Amino acid sequence: MALRHPKFGIPCKKILDDIVDGELKAHCSQLVPIEMLGSLSRIDKSIAYSAVLAFYKFPVTMIPLSERIIREASALTPETGVGCDATHAAAMSSRGLKTVITEDVDHWRILGAEIVRPLEY
Repeated sequence: MALRHPKFGIPCKKILDDIVDGELKAHCSQLVPIEMLGSLSRIDKSIAYSAVLAFYKFPVTMIPLSERIIREASALTPETGVGCDATHAAAMSSRGLKTVITEDVDHWRILGAEIVRPLEY
């Protein structure tokens, strides 16, 4: 779906190509495919299924969610007012990662991440 987006399709394709080609090392928490499934299933359940299967074919380092990560995210939420992205931030922190590619600039700025916007990638 993102690759069809009129504004972000081309930059997203470049990012994904760089991940596949090994030029960009990607990490994500186990929450990412869960969020994909949830959001895409509201649009089309078969697309959601296919997207999650395709996601797992990418060379992405998965960060397992742990009690420590969930506790850290829970502590960040009242301090920042950020919900699910606090879980991603805590997962990143557990691996020493600081940079995120996102258009959700406000939440990630509050969380102190280095932000790369897709159009600036």
